[in-house]
Amino acid sequence: MGMQAKFILFAVPCIAVFIGVISFVTIQREEDLLLHDVTQQGLGIARISSVLFTNASIYESLGMVDSTGMTDYLDYFVADVMRLDARIVYFMVFDTEGRVIAHNNLREYGRIHSDEATVAALGATEPLITLKDNADLGPHLDIAVPLTIGSKRWGACRIGYSLNVMYQGLRTLRSEVLGISGAMLLVALALVWYAGRHFSRPLTALTRTMNDITARGDLTAPIRELPAREDEIGVLQASFLWMVARLRDAERERLRSIEGMHQAEKLASIGQLASGVAHEINNPLGGVILCFRNLTAGGMDEDARRQHEKVIDDGLEKIRRIVGELMHYARPSPLAVSETRIEDLFASSRALVEFTLQRKGVALVSHVAQDVPPLFIDPDKMGQVILNLVLNGADAMPAGGTLTLDARIVENEVRITVSDTGPGVAPEHRERIFDPFFTTKPSGSGTGLGLAVSTAIVSRHGGTLTLAPQDQPEPDTTAEEGVATPASSTGATFVIRLPLARDIP
Repeated sequence: MGMQAKFILFAVPCIAVFIGVISFVTIQREEDLLLHDVTQQGLGIARISSVLFTNASIYESLGMVDSTGMTDYLDYFVADVMRLDARIVYFMVFDTEGRVIAHNNLREYGRIHSDEATVAALGATEPLITLKDNADLGPHLDIAVPLTIGSKRWGACRIGYSLNVMYQGLRTLRSEVLGISGAMLLVALALVWYAGRHFSRPLTALTRTMNDITARGDLTAPIRELPAREDEIGVLQASFLWMVARLRDAERERLRSIEGMHQAEKLASIGQLASGVAHEINNPLGGVILCFRNLTAGGMDEDARRQHEKVIDDGLEKIRRIVGELMHYARPSPLAVSETRIEDLFASSRALVEFTLQRKGVALVSHVAQDVPPLFIDPDKMGQVILNLVLNGADAMPAGGTLTLDARIVENEVRITVSDTGPGVAPEHRERIFDPFFTTKPSGSGTGLGLAVSTAIVSRHGGTLTLAPQDQPEPDTTAEEGVATPASSTGATFVIRLPLARDIP
């Protein structure tokens, strides 16, 4: 969720709650004011009426007005007041016994009221105001005012003051307030959306620029132009651009360093290769040159001449073999991948070296775990690797011994081990054992390219070729019937790890 959406989701509820609270408070305040105003109006009418009724009662008690005139006066006043204010729903006057002496309903004359409101009004010294609601009259105020002067009482008057008009006005006001609140909320939403978009736009642009660099992973790619700003976002943009500039400088420096290292490694490799080639070729070449000079000088018998020719032939053959292996190491041919069983790989290697191993007194045993599936590899090149490791192991055991070939699945990969019972690899030679032209064999017995070529072949299959540590022998393979005793942990163990996946990189 983007910053703009978060800002809107936070601001809109806050604004809606604020507008709702303001609307509620406004409506409640208006209701209280209207109710107070209506109450004061009804109370004013009741007070004025009580003064007139009290005076009329005094005049009657003094004999200045007879009872008939008194009744006519009260009836006229009640009718006139109700005509002038339609909110008055009833108007009644009681004497001290609760008998009706004036009423807007003529059938109520002479009736004695003993209800709680009338009794309370006759005994009160101050006006009584009660909020009532019934089906006939609706919500109204019952206002009762005693007719008294000092301690003298002549009765009480009660009026019913309707609140229908007030509530109708409140409903209208509520609708208007809700409409205005809705309009304000919509305007607020628009303003919040605009503000969120306005303030998040530079951050969005900066984020997009950062994502472009992250997605491409290329610090040298052009950066989107960011408009200059004078606020905190501008500071963030400037810091980001400064950081990118520093990273670009660091990246350029890193690339220069890597290029220098590559050049140094190339020069070192070329020097090492040239040194190895010169050493391997110079030895037989010196013999060839010496024999050639002796032949051209003449004066030797037939046997000596044939011996010199054989030395020249052997020397040239060795030079040819060194150059051929060097070309194969430098420019390997493409892989011809096919589904190959490890058992077949071991069997073909055994067939090629069986006579040589018998002559040297070396026993070859092999074992392939039942769960090892066929692999998609180049059988010829992987056979070349197995064959080279087997011959190296046989050369390391001139007095005879045992070679063990083992294949099993370990940690979701096929692990092939070639172990011998020879003296092993000296600690000072372990780091260089896979270097081109490095060999521990006597001079003239090898070119030193076999393990380097084998490592390259295994690597092209997506695997690795390593020399197992001297103190970490491979797992025992004697658990299954018919499997010979594995090679001793004192010898050398080479480990080939190949992926189970079909695709070869």
